Amino acid sequence: MKDLRPTSGLPLQLRDDAALVFGEGLPAVEPAVRTLAAMREVLADPAASGPEHLYYMYRDVGRAADRARYAPAGLRYDITVLVTGQIGAEWNKTYGHYHPLAPSGEYYPEVYEVISGRAIYLLQHRGADGRIDDVLAIPAVPGDKVFMLPGYGHSTINAGTEPLVMANWVAGTFSSEYGDYRERRGASYYAETGADAVRWTPNPRYGRVPEARIVAPRCPEDQTALRAGRPMYGDGAEHPERLAYLVDPRRFSGDWKGLVG
Repeated sequence: MKDLRPTSGLPLQLRDDAALVFGEGLPAVEPAVRTLAAMREVLADPAASGPEHLYYMYRDVGRAADRARYAPAGLRYDITVLVTGQIGAEWNKTYGHYHPLAPSGEYYPEVYEVISGRAIYLLQHRGADGRIDDVLAIPAVPGDKVFMLPGYGHSTINAGTEPLVMANWVAGTFSSEYGDYRERRGASYYAETGADAVRWTPNPRYGRVPEARIVAPRCPEDQTALRAGRPMYGDGAEHPERLAYLVDPRRFSGDWKGLVG
């Protein structure tokens, strides 16, 4: 088993079968499972073979005393585990979704942190005419914190040779919107195997889309209240009021686009 405490800040271990083991008073959470059968509608090749269980979603993870602070603030902490492997020519990935509008009239954001493995976060923005006008591919390794910008749909790719374990802080009240990804059979690009790296293959159901921009994540502490070199669970659990911008995006003090570069 792999000890995830140093990078998660919680007494967690990862079993060889990609299941989480909860320890030391941390309430266990039963994961929702995304199967290959459920993912076929967003694959480049719906008939492709791959692992039967593609990823596990542990929603609302946290110590009871911590949850008593951050849940009333509208926050939720989740952990997702993507298994290793490919689905046909594609790297394993999440389904993909958009966030709805918050009561303030702005789209909800979200922040992820890689706990173990190697991720690529694929973000896409819909313009006023419904067409995709910006595509971002954000590689991330353990310790990186990556923001899902307001108005951007997103999916995650396991681009490594081991299970990808990632956590997220998000407003706990909204429901994700999967319709666009379902209707267009996935994101605007498929991440497929190339000779030396990921090959970005445009999804023809989107028509013409911009080239995917490879950008790095940025997480300035003065704007995000998340400290470099420290698991973000502790920042949200100890001071949930500092992450209020995830519930009300108007409370973010910086430029959202400045969180990628």
